[in-house]
Amino acid sequence: MKLREDLYFLKVEKVGFVDSSSILAIRDSRGIVCVEIGGGGRENIRRTQELFQADGLSTAEIHTVVISHTHADHMGAVGHFRTTNPGMIVVDHEADAPFLRDNRLLNRIFDVDLIPRYFPAERMDVLEFYAAFCPISETCPDRTVKEGDTLAFGAYSFRVIHTPGHHPGHIALFEPALGLLFVGDMLGAEVPFYTPSAGGAAGYLESLRTFRALAPERVVPSHGELILDAEAAVQTAEEKVVRREERILEALAGAPRTFRELLPALFRSERQFVFPGTAILASHLQKLAREGRILEETERYRLAGT
Repeated sequence: MKLREDLYFLKVEKVGFVDSSSILAIRDSRGIVCVEIGGGGRENIRRTQELFQADGLSTAEIHTVVISHTHADHMGAVGHFRTTNPGMIVVDHEADAPFLRDNRLLNRIFDVDLIPRYFPAERMDVLEFYAAFCPISETCPDRTVKEGDTLAFGAYSFRVIHTPGHHPGHIALFEPALGLLFVGDMLGAEVPFYTPSAGGAAGYLESLRTFRALAPERVVPSHGELILDAEAAVQTAEEKVVRREERILEALAGAPRTFRELLPALFRSERQFVFPGTAILASHLQKLAREGRILEETERYRLAGT
């Protein structure tokens, strides 16, 4: 989809459980800058190339890739394009760079160590999980950015916005002259996902408040359709997070409950209890405890003041 003469939204249609991310492509005097590069693996890369061709572009022109965060569906193909496009520059947030260099660290950020604590027979490895959908890559970023930095590409100047919650080094990019906001996984078709080590529910909600303050005219997500009503999208995501919190408090209104007894308050399927349920519930419990709204005693949680 051409947004402007030199700006393209290459949208990936949803086909599976984990799909390669969409791409924001910017044409400049040197070729093409990509925000995201999609998942690895032959099929994902083939689809990415087809998206480029459909808009009259070529992946051979890519000279710079900006990564919103080191999840495989967003940057798994970076290793492939490092090979096919020698000299390609990779840009990442400074807090995200360690995970790009060493993908094994993702297990820590997904808080998979929580799973055997509550489900002794269960184990999860993030790289094995991704391998079936979007193989991942490791590389060293050529440039790291932080909150408030500016990325100038062609006619555009994007402000870097640090938006933790989904991932500790997740970034959004805002082009004020266009009123255009690229949000990665923070808004769009994906259901809000956060882990304690990535910023948790509190970090996610704070990032949503940042988006609201920017008041963008258009929002480009990594998954789903172009968003023309940013306020409605922010409110929808916010309501989903807040409603999860309300369900936890409602479940505790009757009596103290263990961690596992609280999982059905958030998820209907037992398959989801282990993942993503464990990380999401832990995020909310940490937030509520910090706010003094719940207490943990002898492996049970109860409402404060009861």
